[in-house]
Amino acid sequence: MIKKIAIADLKPGMEVVQLSSEMWQHLPYLYADPGIIESEEEVTRLQELGYRQVFVAMKNDSDLSDEERLDLLITGCADVQRPKPRRPFDEAIRSAAITYEDAMGLAMRLVSDAKLGKKVDFTTAMETASSIVESALSNPDTLVCLTKLSNFDDYTYTHCINVAAIAVVFGDYIGMSREELTLLGVAGMMHDLGKTAVPARIVTKPGRLTKPECEEMKRHPGYGRTILQRNSDIPPRVLEAVRAHHEKYNGSGYPDGLTRKEIPAFARILCLADIYDALTSNRYYKDAIPPNKALGIMYGMRDQDFDPTEIQLFIKCLGIYPSGSFVRLNTGEYALVFETDAFKPLYPKIRIVMNKSMKPIDAKDVDLKDQTSDNGETIEIVECADPSAYRRELMTYLTGN
Repeated sequence: MIKKIAIADLKPGMEVVQLSSEMWQHLPYLYADPGIIESEEEVTRLQELGYRQVFVAMKNDSDLSDEERLDLLITGCADVQRPKPRRPFDEAIRSAAITYEDAMGLAMRLVSDAKLGKKVDFTTAMETASSIVESALSNPDTLVCLTKLSNFDDYTYTHCINVAAIAVVFGDYIGMSREELTLLGVAGMMHDLGKTAVPARIVTKPGRLTKPECEEMKRHPGYGRTILQRNSDIPPRVLEAVRAHHEKYNGSGYPDGLTRKEIPAFARILCLADIYDALTSNRYYKDAIPPNKALGIMYGMRDQDFDPTEIQLFIKCLGIYPSGSFVRLNTGEYALVFETDAFKPLYPKIRIVMNKSMKPIDAKDVDLKDQTSDNGETIEIVECADPSAYRRELMTYLTGN
């Protein structure tokens, strides 16, 4: 397999491949002398000469570790991301809503089985995750909308499904295979089962945890892996992701203090989805943060909690105003973001649903890339608004029921 990478990612032992002599016309900063890179000094010299990109011969996918494969996906995704065909939102949201509701039922059963010491149902979890993947491939914005506007109030269950959905959407964005996406979805659904072994008074405590309580809470990833090990069918990748989903880029996470290179690929994705959903959901001890502000907070955590490239791609995947955001417009009206464009993140498709007084109106769809208001004024998003008081009504504008 041939891959274009940044010169900074070039390593000794990599082979620069032979290319057409016309390539420099399209990529003027491309290094194209074929041969094996012998040393770090050679890489440094190429950087000093101003080269920025290079095509190299990579190992076959089957020879790569999970982490190497994810790194390649991210490298390629950061370099170029082509839009994928989507099923129309209004068609896709109905089937996605059914999938989401079915997944909620499974989440309740998984938590119940974990509390009772039963073996978790991996077969059904795989089937449910496959349905989530199908929705993500059909139209990822439907799942992102549902994670923010669904009518299920119990955070214990919704968080499991939201993390699975968001992780799968991001995994698809960076080019993971369907098989990988399904396992990633299962890991997302099961990532917090270890909290069933933590006393409820700690999990639901509204105030700051004491040091002993905090230490007990930090054990939940390990508890989760132990719970899942009751079922020998669950793959090691899922077990590792569940144990490592609170590890951090700089090694400050738990339970093992792993650094970026040591954290399993699935766990890094689950960590992004976990933090995003936690910030944008109502909790026992805090109100939800608007999606755009949550992404801003997460961007501020780069180089500490998150790999800087991965968080940038995560934000690009979800958009500046993620699907499901309830926004106020410069016209004074209120709208729902229902479809985003990674190439024009400030100009999503919106559905205007309320007037200036926040009274429901007949819904009107606007593509901010090329539409204007009735009086000729360009429509723009001013800010995200709090949807909590209107969540049930807002969902009807998306699903029709």
